[in-house]
Amino acid sequence: MSGETTRGGVTRSGVTSGELRSGEATSDEAIRGGARKHLRAAYCMWGLGMAGYIFAVTCRSSFSAIATDAAVHLNASSAALSSFVYLQLCVYAVMQIPAGALLDRFGARKLIAAGCLSLALGQGMLAFAPGIAAAVTGRAIVGLGDSLIFIPVVRLAASWFPVRRLPLINQLTGQIGGVGQIISVYPFAGLLHVAGWRAAFLSLSGIGVLIAAMVRLGVRDEPYWTPARGAGASGALDTAPARASLWSGMRRGVAQVLRSAGTWCAFCVHGCTWFSANALYLLWGVPFLETVEGVDYGTASGLLTFAMVMNVVWALTLGRFTSVHPVRGRAGAIVLSVTAQMVVWTIVLCAPGPMPVWFLVAFFAVLATGAPCANMALDYARETNAPQVMGTATGFSNTAGFIVSAIVLALIGVLLDAQGATTPALYTPHAMRLAMAVQYPFWIAGLAGFLVTVPRAWRLASRS
Repeated sequence: MSGETTRGGVTRSGVTSGELRSGEATSDEAIRGGARKHLRAAYCMWGLGMAGYIFAVTCRSSFSAIATDAAVHLNASSAALSSFVYLQLCVYAVMQIPAGALLDRFGARKLIAAGCLSLALGQGMLAFAPGIAAAVTGRAIVGLGDSLIFIPVVRLAASWFPVRRLPLINQLTGQIGGVGQIISVYPFAGLLHVAGWRAAFLSLSGIGVLIAAMVRLGVRDEPYWTPARGAGASGALDTAPARASLWSGMRRGVAQVLRSAGTWCAFCVHGCTWFSANALYLLWGVPFLETVEGVDYGTASGLLTFAMVMNVVWALTLGRFTSVHPVRGRAGAIVLSVTAQMVVWTIVLCAPGPMPVWFLVAFFAVLATGAPCANMALDYARETNAPQVMGTATGFSNTAGFIVSAIVLALIGVLLDAQGATTPALYTPHAMRLAMAVQYPFWIAGLAGFLVTVPRAWRLASRS
């Protein structure tokens, strides 16, 4: 009763009600100031992680911007050229589940730094590669490093940002990473044409070492105002996960996430939304546009850059939309994206000649919806799996788009070779169109799988 107010606005403890209100206001201001400070720290941690992811995307997509140069420099056929990116994507996909388990065990900071060092090593090997075998090995190491970065950045965001911000932050993570594709198309390709193959790849290698050092020194896995991951109610760290072997922990985690319908829903989403744009970004974009649409390198590069910008625009738009409409809105966006991609590809492949530039702009605007929709897979995985296996669930879901991309990239190269288009000089519009038609079965299968699994994913998410 000591805080009870008496006549004159004075409490029985001798404190006026005005002083109480002043204290409450000061407390509110302190809370708001602390929240702003925490948010600034979250953006700093995320920004350092994003530097690593942008570098990973630059390395991943560097062969698309210089596909013709690589074919000449390495004396590679269409199928051999596909094998570079195919192997890289296969390594990435195979490593996603181990990367998730490593993330659950060692944290985001160590994995991002290790990934950047691996990327730097792979790019250094490409700089000095005397032939195809050494270059393929370098690209495999690039795939290994690439696999260790994205899901740790997603975990870093989940650790530092409020839950209500995560759908938008996840979208921005995936799409701001697209800046790396712009870097590969312009600064990297320009440097290669001016300074040569070795100087361009060594420059990327040096940047990777620098970013690894920044991440290792600057990133903290968990906010300093929360207990460490795995801490119990008393704040003491639970050492049981550390005592368990990595292999047994990974097996248990994989078994747990595979039992979730939400995991398979996320897998189907990632597998059917993104691979088409990925095939163009990673390797076949410039050759397809030059051969089928008759545009020059500058126009082709401009269209690919426009697609990168549209990725960010769609990410912001769809991120906010699905935050407000997380159930029907998310599913509707995925179905519309895949359907629209099939429609615009059908028009391009069935056209008797080159399409007008305005249609190519619309074509890439539609394809750019794929990556933001693929990132919605992360939301399905997060909402339907336990926090302690979130890394494994995200890693498994994230394999789908890369597996399908690798298969499609390889099939395009094989179909071109089968038609006699073994080098860029032999590419024809008919051969390229026929090769690109290989995409349709993957759209249909992925969309069907999503429509079957999404109702069960909704039920799981509603119970969590």
